[in-house]
Amino acid sequence: MTEPFRSAAPRGPQNDQSVRASGVVTSQLHPSFFTSARGKTDDKQAQVQEFCRFLAREWRGSRHHSYTVPSRGKLSAWSRKIEGKWSTYGLADAVSKYAWNGQSFFENKIELDRMAAELQSAIKRNSNNDVCKTIRAIMHWGGVDNKHRQKGTFEWIERNVDEISVKLSNVVDLIKDEQASLDPFDGVNLIMNSTMTKIASLADPEQKVVIYDGRVAGALGFFLARFTEELEIHQYDVAEQLLFAVDREAKRSPETNRIHFPALFGNARDRCHALMVRSASQVICQVAKDCQASPREIEAALFMWGYRVAEEQGLPNSTTAC
Repeated sequence: MTEPFRSAAPRGPQNDQSVRASGVVTSQLHPSFFTSARGKTDDKQAQVQEFCRFLAREWRGSRHHSYTVPSRGKLSAWSRKIEGKWSTYGLADAVSKYAWNGQSFFENKIELDRMAAELQSAIKRNSNNDVCKTIRAIMHWGGVDNKHRQKGTFEWIERNVDEISVKLSNVVDLIKDEQASLDPFDGVNLIMNSTMTKIASLADPEQKVVIYDGRVAGALGFFLARFTEELEIHQYDVAEQLLFAVDREAKRSPETNRIHFPALFGNARDRCHALMVRSASQVICQVAKDCQASPREIEAALFMWGYRVAEEQGLPNSTTAC
């Protein structure tokens, strides 16, 4: 049985040994201070759990979602296959209609499992050459191997080629430890982006770190918007963990009059993206457990759903920094 995301005791004066011994800080604060803070935290945690249950119902449900797929461009073959329109009833149905590189979910999963095994083995052996070889295969699979568009990622890999195994292990460990600071994701020491999220996901031996890209982000935002509408939750009452940063592309914007989302790209983009990977992984792993599915299946369903979540005419883009 795999271990859940690691968590430590809440940080703060009440858990600092030196403070508890002296009693200086806690004796100056009224007990209601801690009760109030703890109550707010509990409310937010309860909201996250309720959203997970909501998403689990959507997995088993029959909510209709559809969008048109352009007949030209890199998706033209897929468009012809589905006659220009993709449609699903519920998230579970979306997995059965998964398509990437002309293959189904299960065909892609075979390839992902193979690359994950190769990457994890290379990292364990500290074979940096094999790690880099598998990374290139992952980038090719994900369609993110353009050296011009992915210039920053290629440069980071080249700079760290002699310690890439250690770097990737650090990436996975930091994301899975919810108490760990994500400051190392500064764009120099560690990076996180649409390419690295695929690599990090396959580098995790437990397979609990999910791929968080614009499509998954848009779908999570879409369902959070429905969740807040049904429960009449306002923007300022939404748990911070659920404010998923989304792609700036108009068709992927889940914005509503009730709720707005931060942008996935902006200031401190690598740290922001790493935080989103952590938050989404925690939510998706819980939903998968509730649905007796794998995190990869939930992620795949969201990926398909999130190709377009805005109305056909488009919605305003989010501009708030993460």
